[in-house]
Amino acid sequence: MSVSEAQQLAEMILQAVKDIEADTAAQIPGGKTTNINLPTVAAEDNLEATPQRRTALRTLKAATHQLLATLMPVGLHVQELHYSFHQTAALDTVVRARIADLIHSIDPDSSKGGVHVAVLAENAGMDPRKLSHILRFLALRNVFCELKPGYWANNRCSFPLRTDSPNTIWNALGHLREEIALPALVELPEVLLDKEGGRALSWDHKKSAFQKYYEPGCDFFDFLAKSKDGYRAERFGKTMIELSRSCGTGDAHYKGYDWKKLGANGTLIDVGGGIGGPAYAIANYLPGWKIVVQDRAEVAKSGKENYQKIGSTANLEFEEVDFLKAQPAHRVQGADAYFLRHILHDWPAKACVEILTHLRRAAKPTTRLLIAETGVEPPLIDQQSPILSNGGMAASLSHTYCLSMMTVFNAEERSKQDFDDIFKSAGWKLDSVSNLTTILDRFIYEGVPDPSWEQ
Repeated sequence: MSVSEAQQLAEMILQAVKDIEADTAAQIPGGKTTNINLPTVAAEDNLEATPQRRTALRTLKAATHQLLATLMPVGLHVQELHYSFHQTAALDTVVRARIADLIHSIDPDSSKGGVHVAVLAENAGMDPRKLSHILRFLALRNVFCELKPGYWANNRCSFPLRTDSPNTIWNALGHLREEIALPALVELPEVLLDKEGGRALSWDHKKSAFQKYYEPGCDFFDFLAKSKDGYRAERFGKTMIELSRSCGTGDAHYKGYDWKKLGANGTLIDVGGGIGGPAYAIANYLPGWKIVVQDRAEVAKSGKENYQKIGSTANLEFEEVDFLKAQPAHRVQGADAYFLRHILHDWPAKACVEILTHLRRAAKPTTRLLIAETGVEPPLIDQQSPILSNGGMAASLSHTYCLSMMTVFNAEERSKQDFDDIFKSAGWKLDSVSNLTTILDRFIYEGVPDPSWEQ
């Protein structure tokens, strides 16, 4: 008798669990999976995403979701999808009320039997019954745990909600909720269907859902900078750090590309490199190289100050450059490599071509173009596997980021073919694609100058 697709998925889940636990034991001698209900940061959360671990985790997520979609009544399945915004609202409530911090301050290791909801509610200025409903909604999803009726403790999944946890994403959740998730995202359907207003078919970043909800004509980063005391801009910087850390260790975002092939010496220009986060990491791979970090004036100034503050000895230089304009004259024919990390996904394709064209005009025939981005591929039905061709729900965050980029910037995450098209239009040829060692779909798309390109 043939094995059903549901049974195949169940077998894939079981094998994935075995592979994950075997990899944990290999990386941490004698290591085991940490109980989800312990109030701790699990050691395995910081392990390298080895090929075995990455494949198994992605299979586990994809197969689990597809098995539920296969066997659950579809009406209930679609209801769950529609109600997913309740998760954002519930998380936002406990984040703003700092419930995880309150629990940790009173019963950090759950040795006291948890903290009564009345105590939490009083400190948060909330009604205890309403808070109970929020906490139980989250506990079903393994965020917080109720040790006995009314007594609450932190667990592995609530630890990131603390402001002082090593794996905190507290700032990220605030940024995503206030600047993207609920306010702007609710306008997305209105924008996508606005034929008469001209927004439906437009890729103009000034006609995004963010622009419609907040301040029309106001650039996203200007909006952050204009906040009181610049707190939104400061939180955005912390958000980028927290989200990068949650996707993998710092090295994971650069490991997987063969940096040695660039040679022992040269100059790399980190375009839109912020205060130097990527540059410091790349300097470890290219110790003999000079790295020039280019960004807006105020960002470059902060980069210089931070460089001096931390006493770095990396060969870094910070300079003010607008990447929507031509490279400075003294940089023409001076770069051996250009590096852009999570820059192009903020811009529609036309602007991406403009940005890369400026770099092409300043490039040498031997200059390399390195684009570090999230990749998205279509979720095609795979005749060889019950899981969708792009990994199914293993790729869910990548496609979530895509909708976020579309909401805020009228931009998108892109496929290999998309980058190939953009490279060609800007005078570059896609030469290689390197899969980075993160659980997510992170790649470095490498380009070389196209000698046949005509400006």
